[in-house]
Parts: sequence; C-alpha cells; structure tokens
Amino acid sequence: MRKKKRQRRDKIAAYVLTFLAVIFAAFIIVRFLCAGYTVQGDSMLPTYESGEKRLVNRLIYKVKSPARYDIILFESEDETNKQYYVKRVVGLPGETVQVRDGNVYVDGRKAKSFGKEQILSPGLAADGVKLSKNQYFVMGDNYNNSEDSRSAVVGNVKKTQIIGKVGIKYWPFG
Repeated sequence: MRKKKRQRRDKIAAYVLTFLAVIFAAFIIVRFLCAGYTVQGDSMLPTYESGEKRLVNRLIYKVKSPARYDIILFESEDETNKQYYVKRVVGLPGETVQVRDGNVYVDGRKAKSFGKEQILSPGLAADGVKLSKNQYFVMGDNYNNSEDSRSAVVGNVKKTQIIGKVGIKYWPFG
C-alpha cells in the first residue's frame, strides 16, 4: 500500500517537474531567442495586417545574413526618436536597386512583386541605389503606402539595425 502511494506521489512530482521545465524553457526561448511585436500600420498589406501580433526570431541573423524577401523588424537610426519598422528585404549588400516603370529592379533584373499595385513613387531609388557592405534595401508590400528605403527618413538599413526575422502570427488566431 505504501509502495503504491509513493509511486503515485513520485509520478505526480515527475509531471509537475516536467510541466515547470517546459514553462521555464518557453520563458527562456521567448525572452532570449524571440520577441513579440505588434504590426502597426498598413505598409505590409496584404501580407500582414495592422494589429497582428507576431514572433520575431532575434537569433537567426546572428548566425546568418538576411536573405532576399525575408520580412524583418528593424529600428530607425534616429537615436532621439526610435521607431520600429516591419519591411521586406529587396536588395542585398553590393547590389543596386532601382524603381522604374512601377516595378523594382535589382541589378537590372525585375524583382518579385508582393504588392497588388504599380509603384507610383520611386523616391530615392529613381536613379538606382547602390548598397554598400552590410546595407539592405527594404520595402513594404503596400508599395504606395509605405515609408521604406525609398524615403530619406528610413533609407538603407544597416545590419546592426536589424532586430530579427518576423515570423509566426500568434494573435489573432486564424
């Protein structure tokens, strides 16, 4: 009888310890490897909607560099007025990005389009933007309603500004 009680108590203790270990592991992952971010504004429509909560992988770009078409979270360079942006990487270090005839061209080749409309304002990319080492050209998917690398406010994004890769939506569900 005592042996069965002890086995039952040990089994319950094992479940509780397992549960606590899972909670602790989730806390460590969310705290150090991921961050939560709420998408603000309509610049990434139709891909992301304003108000969506998404996880941002903060570790991935410590291991590798951003790839073309990754969606990233980065902070502005303005130290007095920090702002965070979610945009898609279009141009990589060493490339030239140009917006002409309503389309994006990378090193003279037409880039994949994620927006539904033609680009009305080429901004700084009208004559082509040559990216230096560790610089990225980013754009929102809602081309005509996005403050991105075409604007002097944002400009080219340095790798040091990038917080991580935007990923899984966790709110609202569905």
